[in-house]
Amino acid sequence: MRRFFIVFLLITAIIAPLSATEREKYTLSSLITAMETGNAELLKSDQEILKAALDTKDAKGGYTPTIDLLVSGTFMANPMLGPITMDPDDIEGLPAIVGSLFTDPVTVSMDMGNNRIQGQLTLTQPIYTWGKLSNAVKLFETVESIRAMERTDKESQLIVQLKSMLDALYYMDTIFPLLDEVEAKADELIVIAESAEEAGAMLESDVLDARMQKQQTAISRKELEMQYSSVLESLRTLTGISNLTMDKISYIPDEDIADKILSYSEEELLELAVDPARLPLQMLSSMEEVQEYTGKIAKGSIYGKPDIALQVSASYGGTIKPSSWEDTWGVNITVALSTTLWDGGKKMNDIKRAESDLASASIDYDSAVRTISANVSSSYMQACLSREKIAYAELKRDADELKAEQERTGLALGSSSQSSVLQAELAVIQDEIEATTEHITLSQSVYTLMYLTAMDPDRLPLITDGMI
Repeated sequence: MRRFFIVFLLITAIIAPLSATEREKYTLSSLITAMETGNAELLKSDQEILKAALDTKDAKGGYTPTIDLLVSGTFMANPMLGPITMDPDDIEGLPAIVGSLFTDPVTVSMDMGNNRIQGQLTLTQPIYTWGKLSNAVKLFETVESIRAMERTDKESQLIVQLKSMLDALYYMDTIFPLLDEVEAKADELIVIAESAEEAGAMLESDVLDARMQKQQTAISRKELEMQYSSVLESLRTLTGISNLTMDKISYIPDEDIADKILSYSEEELLELAVDPARLPLQMLSSMEEVQEYTGKIAKGSIYGKPDIALQVSASYGGTIKPSSWEDTWGVNITVALSTTLWDGGKKMNDIKRAESDLASASIDYDSAVRTISANVSSSYMQACLSREKIAYAELKRDADELKAEQERTGLALGSSSQSSVLQAELAVIQDEIEATTEHITLSQSVYTLMYLTAMDPDRLPLITDGMI
């Protein structure tokens, strides 16, 4: 019993670190979470949404009154008005009896003082603006909605890119060991060929062929390493994780997705992709609305359409004197009409410019529909072609495996050679590499279709009618 307990502790000690390491690996879900918090494009989209929301608040602020306060203090070294001295004879209309009483000059205190404080509070409330305020609010609300849709659409694009990159890295990791096998068998072929050449049983060209085969494998490895490094760096940028490597990721491609997506016909996928409810088309449709509101605002500013506003102002002023304080105040209420009668035709040009922008937005919508349709068709055809190539490569691999088995049997019976066995086994590995490489192309095409159609494969039924 004690021995069993010790063995149990040892097994637990071995398995526990492995389990902890497995838990620390990134999953698809955790990578998406990292992308949402660390991707520069999404963070920038968040800021665009914030600015659009502030623009909407600014537009709605046009409905509320504007309140301005001005307070000023003035020091006058030489006031314009000071004490005034007048001769009674110079005062017109002064009664004679009064003039006989005052014969000396009269001094009147008109001192403005050196220090003066003034303040004015002004409230301006728009009353009628020919729809410019309401259309401006609708315009910025639409822009804010577009920014939110852009963010959602961008996230969908990045998730598709993330999955496509993970698939590519997974399959490339599968190809590297296959290249190791090819190089090992190529080395064996070279040794056999060189030995046979020395014995006169093989030509020099056969040796060169063996060396060329190994060199070609080395080139393929270098190309694969470059692609791997590029995709991995793109994945790091996408997720915002600078030290990310595949050994830190727990991920296996879902190869059933291709069957789920391709169970639909090209026409069905096209119909889904060009549905007006799709986010890219919704954004373009909203851009048309923005241009419509811009045109309404321009028409509301045309000549002869006055804006009406109420303005109320209260003023207060005072003079600071050594012995007293003199103040004045007032309240003014004004209803103002303001309009532009002529500015060289600029407002007319604004209307024409808005009409042109609206026409351009409509053209962009139609162009986007055609582009989406073309992308769906090309991605669908590429996905179907890749699936056919994979099926062919797998059939060819099975056939070459039978040939290799026959060569191994022939070698055991003395009717075949080691070089023939190696060549047959190399053919099997090449078939496997070809099928694996085509899986990368297939996943890219399928994920493109998923984005274009906004299909969720986890909710799609697997339809196999008419499928290979």
